[in-house]
Amino acid sequence: MWTRERQPRSGCWHCHAVVDMRRDIRTGFPFDEVSRKDYRNVERELRALWRLLRIKAKAYGFGWNTLEPIKSNGRVAAKYLAKYLSKAQSSDFRVGEERARLFGVWGRKRFVSHRFSWVSSRLWRRRLSWYAEDFGIGDVTETARLLGRDGWRAIVPALLKVVLPETSYQSWDWVGQCYRWDERGWRAYCEDLEYYSRVRSDERKVRLSRFRFYVAVGLSWGMKGARARRFAARKLDEACRPKQRYLDFMS
Repeated sequence: MWTRERQPRSGCWHCHAVVDMRRDIRTGFPFDEVSRKDYRNVERELRALWRLLRIKAKAYGFGWNTLEPIKSNGRVAAKYLAKYLSKAQSSDFRVGEERARLFGVWGRKRFVSHRFSWVSSRLWRRRLSWYAEDFGIGDVTETARLLGRDGWRAIVPALLKVVLPETSYQSWDWVGQCYRWDERGWRAYCEDLEYYSRVRSDERKVRLSRFRFYVAVGLSWGMKGARARRFAARKLDEACRPKQRYLDFMS
């Protein structure tokens, strides 16, 4: 499998790949010595492969490359590649590259789906838009500046479990001029509701998901547990007030 991203300064492609060597190259590999650029104890066959890669990379117009065994385990390696895929999905693409392929596999066709990898970029952008609108932020890009790195990391798991309004999961039909369900949006909506399967009604599931999110936001702002819960209750009450006033007026 491979993933790639644009370098922010040079704009060159930077690629990471996991390949099957058909043999064990990890046992006995001198990680510490290689980190100090001492390659004397690297096996001869692997050094010959490095030399071949340098020649082929130069011939095909590629730059610096390296091939080393996975240091810890496959799970950590998967998170390492997913991190670069997440950075590429959340960064600004160059003009004309909005649909650039950033991830692929060799061999059999495989499907990868993980909530924390931001693969579903449409739903992730709508989560950010909902968060920005709910807190009165005019520009979605200002959310990262408002929270900072640590605060943003703290609320992302809760934001991914918020049950959004139904139109956030739907796609816009330009012909019929209305929102319609598609397979991805419906599946995501059902998965979000499934997080709160013990709650009876969908309305209570929505309220509970947003309450937990507001608590996470309060904690990221430095509030203690009790204060964060009071803030979440007040924020949830404010979100429901306009609807209640409208219902009172209609009655």
